[in-house]
Amino acid sequence: MGQSRNQKNESQSAEARLKIVKAAVELFSRHGYHGTTIAELAQAIGRTSGAIFHYFPSKEAILEAVVAWLARGFKAYSDVADQAQTGSYLVVEAVMELMQDHYRRSPEATICLAALATEFAGSNHPIEKRLKETYELFMDSFARSLCNHPGIKNPRAAAVAFLGSVQGVAIQGLLREREIGIEELADAYLSMMARW
Repeated sequence: MGQSRNQKNESQSAEARLKIVKAAVELFSRHGYHGTTIAELAQAIGRTSGAIFHYFPSKEAILEAVVAWLARGFKAYSDVADQAQTGSYLVVEAVMELMQDHYRRSPEATICLAALATEFAGSNHPIEKRLKETYELFMDSFARSLCNHPGIKNPRAAAVAFLGSVQGVAIQGLLREREIGIEELADAYLSMMARW
């Protein structure tokens, strides 16, 4: 019986931590890490600041949990690129489909890594290294898929540029959500890439 209670408590704790992480993703993507307070985070989940600190010892610990959670979701992009035999329009299409799927479920999560990368770029903060490591998985996979593409001289640079453009589509989707849907933006992007 004691073990069952412990499992229930662990499950509730994990759910509470995930709720905090998801709220932090939304706030960090819109206001940045430095622009988000613990009080705002507590308000977003309907709890007190003390409750936040019950699950995370510091705001920085929340940041680390956010990046770890986003990295797990970002791995799906590497998996898509790893499945490609060679760089082709099909892998570009698959990555854009995945981005749209992620965007529909959680637009803020789709752009949060980009927002944090912008905020921490050049800061020498330990999270900057973690963000780069998260991106590297995709960029390495995508660059490998471009190695034999006759039109690509620098596969790594092309992979970095492609990642930036895909994130840009997601950011514009969020910025212009009442004007142009993410599907229309993705289709427009793919139509430009079709000659590739």
